[in-house]
Amino acid sequence: MKYDILIIGAGTAGMSCAITAAQRGLKVGVIEKSHYYGGALHWSGGHMSAGGTRLQREKGIEDSVEKHLKEIYQINNKSGDIDLIEKAAHEAPKTIEWLDEIGMEWAPECPRIIYGHVAYETARTIYGPEKAMSIYKVLAPLWDEQVAKGNIECHFENTFIGLDKLNDRFDTVVCDTENEERRYQGRHIVITSGGYGSNPAYFQQKHPDIPLVSSCYPTATADGHIILEKQGAKFRFGEYHLPSLGGMEEEEGSGRCDFNQAWAMVLTSVYRNPRDIYVNANGERFIAEDEINPEKRELATMQQPDWCFWVIFDEDGLTSNDENGNHNPIIIGRTVEEMKAEAAKENAMCMAGSIKELADKTGLPSETLRKTISGYNSMVETKSDPDFGRTYLEDPIKSPPFYALKVHASVLVTFGGIKVDADLRILGGEGKPMPGLYAAGEVLGLGSTSGSSFCSGMAITPALSFGRILGRTLS
Repeated sequence: MKYDILIIGAGTAGMSCAITAAQRGLKVGVIEKSHYYGGALHWSGGHMSAGGTRLQREKGIEDSVEKHLKEIYQINNKSGDIDLIEKAAHEAPKTIEWLDEIGMEWAPECPRIIYGHVAYETARTIYGPEKAMSIYKVLAPLWDEQVAKGNIECHFENTFIGLDKLNDRFDTVVCDTENEERRYQGRHIVITSGGYGSNPAYFQQKHPDIPLVSSCYPTATADGHIILEKQGAKFRFGEYHLPSLGGMEEEEGSGRCDFNQAWAMVLTSVYRNPRDIYVNANGERFIAEDEINPEKRELATMQQPDWCFWVIFDEDGLTSNDENGNHNPIIIGRTVEEMKAEAAKENAMCMAGSIKELADKTGLPSETLRKTISGYNSMVETKSDPDFGRTYLEDPIKSPPFYALKVHASVLVTFGGIKVDADLRILGGEGKPMPGLYAAGEVLGLGSTSGSSFCSGMAITPALSFGRILGRTLS
């Protein structure tokens, strides 16, 4: 089976690449390990960003590519692959315009400033009402149309296991299926196989000192990384790794959490003033719980044992409403009854009639925990936090039952990835392109397009953009 372009992975970057190339009349083959297409579009929050979009203009927001880049560099201290970041920022408005043209529905509140990461100064983050599924729903008809025309052939349940080449140019992909090994040929091979957050062994190889609790898409298992590195490709930007705060390991020891189903609102205090305190494994506070900056919170958590902490609160903290009259619970979207049911399981969350019993259930040192809570309650009375400077001091922890929610610094996306040049050609030994091989999407690593910080929209937007670039330039 020989194709003009052979793509590994039918996710965000793979779909945009395949559709764009097929619309040009090229013969496109796609290798996909699961039995359906879309990849992490079925999973992701779908945040995108671009400077100077129609949505911004309609709301009177002045923005540009140059302003977007300036703010990215303010957030990440001009780290990452500058060529790729600038390529992504310049292409982003074209990608958003393309989505507009094919009927993308945008959430009515967009564009907006998102505070789950270090925030842009300008409202430019956009997404659909169904998160990334809104993207999927406008891409799927284009994909199906090209499949019907015979321009795209997708080989499902094919696991990428190797590469081969002819006359020093890579032209063959080797796959494992349920019954046999298969080989596919392509004049150009584009690797869009995703990240590595769902491969604990590979993650620990790259980050030996980092505990892994992952909410990454289940097929993000480093298939492309492993094979490309065996062929001489270079891995980079693993040192930029930053976690996301809020993951609840509902099954203790599983190493898995689910951003969409069970996540604690601890990534910033912008959306929820804390009615609780955070304590580490020693039973001690380590940060002002009303800190706004997500990265400061992430870095502080990275200094704690096992990169996790307990959120401690009482019955009033569980049931009371915020200053706007909203319940605004610590677990996003959960009712009081649902959180009590979670506590009854005594996995991620537990409850107790006394502080000592709570310490026994969590394994926290009883006397230290008691002193920490007592000290905090005194701060509520005096309206002063001499330890960390917390200013929101409205809710003492005095009314039993008492609750503890264990929160992990979790992995939503992986920062390390395969090195490419400005033309998205995969680089091997001595920094030279590996003929026939290209890459886009999370296989490049978030560090490539976002640098050492989370920059809103700099994962999905570059994935779509780089896929489209390869789809329209390779022939």
